[in-house]
Amino acid sequence: MVGEGGDAGWAGRRVIASVGFTGGYAEQAAASADHLVPVPDGLGLREAAALAHDGVTAAALKEATAPGPGERVLILGASGGMGTLLVQLTHAAGAHVVAVARGDRKTALVRELGADDVIDGADAGWVEQARTALAAAGGPADVVLDGVGGAMGAAAFTLTADGGRFSAHGAPTGGFAPIDPQEAARRGITLRGIGDVQLTDAEYVRLAGHALGEAAAGRLRPVIGHVYPLEQAAEAHTAIEERGLLGKVLLSTRDE
Repeated sequence: MVGEGGDAGWAGRRVIASVGFTGGYAEQAAASADHLVPVPDGLGLREAAALAHDGVTAAALKEATAPGPGERVLILGASGGMGTLLVQLTHAAGAHVVAVARGDRKTALVRELGADDVIDGADAGWVEQARTALAAAGGPADVVLDGVGGAMGAAAFTLTADGGRFSAHGAPTGGFAPIDPQEAARRGITLRGIGDVQLTDAEYVRLAGHALGEAAAGRLRPVIGHVYPLEQAAEAHTAIEERGLLGKVLLSTRDE
C-alpha cells in the first residue's frame, strides 16, 4: 500500500526495509520510500527476509574488516544466519577461511559453503586446532569475525595476528568478547564492535541492495534453518537460544 503523496510506482512491488528496533514483529509496517529496497526478480521473499538484516550486517563487516586475497580469516559462529554469509563473502574475497561451528551437521554445512578448514567448537581442543589450521595457511588470523562472544571470543583473540583486525559483533553466549583494548593497541590490532555496524538509512539501502543482488545472481546463499508462524515467536526465540538450528530463523505472517 502506498501512502498519500507517495510514488504509485511502488504499489505491488516486492521490497524489504529496515523498520528499526521496534515494530519488527508487526503484521504491517510503514517505511519511507527512500528506505525501500526492491527484491530482484528470481529471488524469493523468504531469502530476501533472511538477508534483510544478516545480509546487510555481513556486508558491512566485510567492508569494515576488508579481508583480501591470501589473508587468513577466522570465523566463530560460522553456521548461523550471518556466519554462513560471512563464510561465503570472505571466501569470495579470496581469503583462506577457518570456520568454527558446533557438531557434524553444522561443520558439514560450513565446509559446503566454502570454508577451507572447519573446526568443531564443541571440541575442548578447538583453539589449538584452529591455531594449527591457521599456521598451515601461513600464520595467525589476519581477521577474526567473532559471532559468539564470551570466553570463546576471548580465546579467538589470542589467534589474531599482530596488526590484524578483530570484530567482536556477536553475543549469543550472553556477552561480547571481553577484549583488553590496551592489549589490542600494544599488538596493533584494530578492534571493532557491534557499534561499528550501526548503519545510516542510506548505508542500509546500499548494502541491502548489494546483498539481494548477490543472492539473485547465485553468488550468495542465505541458509534458512526454520520458518515459524508469527504467533510462535516465543518458540523461535527458544530455538535460537538453544543453538540447535542451522542458519537463519524466520517468522512469517502468512499461512503456509
